[in-house]
Amino acid sequence: MRFSAGETFDRYVIEALLGEGGMGEVYRAADTRLRRKVALKVMRRSASEGAETWGRAVARMQREARAAAGIGHSGIVAVYDVGEHEGTPFIAMELVEGKPLRSVCGNADVPLSTRLRILLDVARALAAAHQKGLVHRDIKPENVMLRGDGAVKVLDFGIARQVRTGADPMASTVEGSISTLTGEGAFVGTPAYMAPEQVRGEPIDARADQFAWGILAYELISGRLPFRTEGGGMRLIASILSDTPAPLDGVPEVVESIVLRALEKAPEDRFGSMAEVAEQLAAVVTGEAQKTPTTRRKKAQSGSMRPGRARSSRPPPPRRAGAKWALGAVLLVLLAGGLWRGLRHRAAPPLPAATEAAAPRPTAVTDLPLPHSDKPEALLAYREGMQAIRDASWDTARAAFDRARKADPSLAAAHMRSALIGVLHDRAVSREAYRKAVSLRVSLSERDQAFLDAIEPFIQRDPPDRATLVSRMKALSTRYPGDAEIVFWQAWTDQMGGFESDDAAALLDMAERCLAIDPKYADCWQTKEMALITLGRTDEALVAIDRCLEISAGAVDCLRDRALIQDALGQCDAMEATARRWVATDPGSGKPYAMLARSLYAQGASAAAVRGAIDQASRRFRANGLIFEAERTEILTMAALGDLAAAYRRADEAAAQGSEALPPDEEMLFFLARAQLREELGRIDEAVQIADAFLARHAVMPKLDHDNLWTDATVYMLAVKRRAGRLSQDEFEKARADWIASVQQGSRPLAWEAAYGVPASTPEEAKEALDARAQLAPSIDLRHYRKAIAMRSLMGKLHLLAGDPTAALPLLQASARACVHPDFPLGHLHNKARLGMALEATGDKAGACGAYQSVLFRWGEAKASVTAKEVTRRAKALGCDVKGGS
Repeated sequence: MRFSAGETFDRYVIEALLGEGGMGEVYRAADTRLRRKVALKVMRRSASEGAETWGRAVARMQREARAAAGIGHSGIVAVYDVGEHEGTPFIAMELVEGKPLRSVCGNADVPLSTRLRILLDVARALAAAHQKGLVHRDIKPENVMLRGDGAVKVLDFGIARQVRTGADPMASTVEGSISTLTGEGAFVGTPAYMAPEQVRGEPIDARADQFAWGILAYELISGRLPFRTEGGGMRLIASILSDTPAPLDGVPEVVESIVLRALEKAPEDRFGSMAEVAEQLAAVVTGEAQKTPTTRRKKAQSGSMRPGRARSSRPPPPRRAGAKWALGAVLLVLLAGGLWRGLRHRAAPPLPAATEAAAPRPTAVTDLPLPHSDKPEALLAYREGMQAIRDASWDTARAAFDRARKADPSLAAAHMRSALIGVLHDRAVSREAYRKAVSLRVSLSERDQAFLDAIEPFIQRDPPDRATLVSRMKALSTRYPGDAEIVFWQAWTDQMGGFESDDAAALLDMAERCLAIDPKYADCWQTKEMALITLGRTDEALVAIDRCLEISAGAVDCLRDRALIQDALGQCDAMEATARRWVATDPGSGKPYAMLARSLYAQGASAAAVRGAIDQASRRFRANGLIFEAERTEILTMAALGDLAAAYRRADEAAAQGSEALPPDEEMLFFLARAQLREELGRIDEAVQIADAFLARHAVMPKLDHDNLWTDATVYMLAVKRRAGRLSQDEFEKARADWIASVQQGSRPLAWEAAYGVPASTPEEAKEALDARAQLAPSIDLRHYRKAIAMRSLMGKLHLLAGDPTAALPLLQASARACVHPDFPLGHLHNKARLGMALEATGDKAGACGAYQSVLFRWGEAKASVTAKEVTRRAKALGCDVKGGS
């Protein structure tokens, strides 16, 4: 039975029927758990279908939909959920508001440039899927949607299809009787868009999708199919197997070459991959390839040997054999080979040498020329965003650029800057903005085109290619030596993977170079502060931050850094004052209220005062759509105040609502917090369950980039299972070695934390971790002052466990001076407990009692806490008065 509006299916509320077919219906629905709209595909078993056939179809659909969910490309409709409810299989997918590509086919009002951009987007989406080992098998205009903002989305990736009747899937270009076929041992796909090998029932691979893309491209450009459809399905199939498509007129010759090569009969004569198709077409879309329009060829010149067949290894058809034709064919092949080689070389032109650039002149980011737009509101928002960049107010800048590109969707510069700034917040959104900028790059200035190329390795690659990014930024800075923004980004990319003392000196030089160009560039003052902190010049760093705030009173990034420095120095009252100034500067953000709560907690404020600040933070996070940020803040506060049982219950509720919607690094920390809370409460069996869930989820999670590698909880979860006796020591060590081997060589020092430091819990493991540090992370310098607290705490833990309290004591003391542990409150109070143990072991009874008191002040009522029990036992043995304050 169909569902009606208002009915519920699992956690989904039905809103409207979007479509139906032989395998069920697709509904617009509201996901009550994640509070978003979805396209809900509900599968139905027909009366004539056997149980075994149905079971295979469902299993295949679920398997392939789950695989499709891991593609993670902005051009492919996201799969949110796959499962069964009361025996009915379903898929919850991204809801795309727009129109099918079919509406554009044959529409002369749509510019060729727009059609080529659409084809490029589809090619890139297919390339991304093929890299994951997935083949669509049914590419056609009905399975491509054009969203209202111009985004292109490929539908139904890897999801099983069946014969549909009573519909007209081919609209005006194909007879309605030629419909979609799916079944075991039958056609999979739509005959009008099938490759010859697919028609013949032979094994297919990604090159079948390329052929279908070629048909779609031909139809979108010309308004007609490349093969004959009159006479029904059998005549169509015969045409696919034997006919040569007619030339495409009125398009650049290189476009025709690309399309016709994709339509070669033999798979080996097509492009090697869809990535190569996208690369060739991108050269046209971005204006880097020749755009000479084709003209109608004479009948004698319209043979099958075209530039698109330069790689063909098959002999020509016998009817065209002849010396004159053969000589012409050889010449065409030679010319075509040169054409394709030339295109490959031209697809990614190197940056011009520095000698080609104009003489440098100081250029502030706000002095860069404004892009062209007919929308005054778009330019106003764009100008606001550029000023916010100079003022180190990235949240303001991000919001301004979003307004600019909504006001004028053709404003490529706004898309580029949204991609660049947004990558630190939401990589998927950033990548889509980058794609839009690339598709519109011809409207960018030469400088911005070069900038767009330079940031591609950071935004578009998974994981980000930092080495190439750094190299491109250095070349760009050489090309534009007086451009303050480019100098800043060179400095930022040089240090983004972490830096030590020698690197910090170079970073300081870069910051000074930036400030020499533009003394009012707040971000460069912030960069100078970061370098000075790493060099141990804290007083000078605070002066740099104050200078940043003098230049830009609204530089919330500098306010945040000042609060973090004060946190690290233990200046908790000053941290509170900075947080309150931040609240006044940015009252709509939840971040300053969360920082205020941390400062109050550190000064021993009442639980009610801390919760009051957190309530303000949570309200603002939720108002801004940051639901999981609100949840995480509330959970951490519960744990910090000693309500551990409530914290883990709330964490479980939030996880059930879809923690997979979080970025990978935050999802990792979410799992880690849940497991650590269980272990803190002595619930080891439940911790194992979370570990198993994490390891299953981790198999399909995107890889973490260099900066966030330390958050990878894989080895910690393996250690949980080993501590519970569910994994042998040999099994654990092998799994850990496999994980380390999977990490890029340049990231090995960061891998030490996740592989050895954090999981260590016994004297033997601590000694092993300290030995491994010499191999994986030879330098003991801290990567960044914001990580200093956590790293000192970790090293202190290892030395204490290894039986060396003397070495542990200064590290634990330095970490304990901070107001609050930056990553998780468990770490903060665990550090205080270990400090007490180190002081006790070195004979400082009064110091040990003070440390134990501070733990029990917050966790004294947490009767199930393993740490609280141990601290209480030690405090009583020492004769400490544990009833006082912190």
